[in-house]
Amino acid sequence: MLRLRIPAVPEAAERFDPRTNVYGLMRTLIAVGMFATLFLTPAAALFHPVIGMKDAPYCDGLSAISGFCVGGDALSPEVRRYLLAAVLIPVMIGWRPRFWVIPHWWVAFSIASSLSLPDGGDTVALILTLSIVPFGLVDDRRWHWSTKGGAKQLGGSAAAFCYVTHWAIRIQVAGIYFQSSVAKFGVAEWADGTALAYWLNDPFFGLLPFWQPVMQPLLENAYTVTALTWGVLVMELALAFSLFWKAEVRRKTLWLGIALHAGIALFMGLFSFAFIMFGALVIAYQVPTTNLALPRLAALRARRAARDDEAPETSLRDTTLVPG
Repeated sequence: MLRLRIPAVPEAAERFDPRTNVYGLMRTLIAVGMFATLFLTPAAALFHPVIGMKDAPYCDGLSAISGFCVGGDALSPEVRRYLLAAVLIPVMIGWRPRFWVIPHWWVAFSIASSLSLPDGGDTVALILTLSIVPFGLVDDRRWHWSTKGGAKQLGGSAAAFCYVTHWAIRIQVAGIYFQSSVAKFGVAEWADGTALAYWLNDPFFGLLPFWQPVMQPLLENAYTVTALTWGVLVMELALAFSLFWKAEVRRKTLWLGIALHAGIALFMGLFSFAFIMFGALVIAYQVPTTNLALPRLAALRARRAARDDEAPETSLRDTTLVPG
């Protein structure tokens, strides 16, 4: 029987340390999604006119600090998108997370506040990059792939604040999936199991042309389209509630979430959105205080990062990390 599990707060909070490659992988995934939006999408598409709204980029109020607005007309939107994409390169490769955590948020803010039609992934990226600022400010590693942790054990109020921040991230991610699932129950097409037939046949947001011959027979069959449609609702509810179960369950549902968003990317072409949600899944569902076993290339980088992080006169203390 599955039981909700919330660790003993004082002990877990005092020993919480997010400086692992889990946090690093999350940063890289979100940055890749944002980089793809900026680098691969021309400014004409990012700032496409919308009926009833003034021309983008939007620079009113707080949006004036957006990378698309600072400096007025000194730089064109085309140049600005490339410059903002360049800011993400150190984030993607994992160099000096402390120095780049706020610029990462600033780029996310620029996308979410200034584009004509930012999507849900852009909003998620904005929230998550702001939420992980405390993690970044305490992260003194040279590379976020390092598995050795920081030069000193975190502890104290910094550890407690990061612990609370991580729970806030988990609750927000759970809320995304819960709201997404429950809201669909009030839509007739989702309730009767036909929604995917409409969505995937939409000329603007539907299937990529490559998949039409493969998927069309399934979408025209009442049983398969109902199973696919209701399957999405069940997966989203499972993702929402599993965030509060023990770590072993969360690790399994992590792959469920990856499969869901990989499917959306492959069939509908929403790759930037998928990478951002992959990042959200990793930080919320994987135990953030333990390191992942990375593929060979990333593992080599992690070993190099560990060597770089070690000061000649200082040996890092072994730290027991407690799953959140």
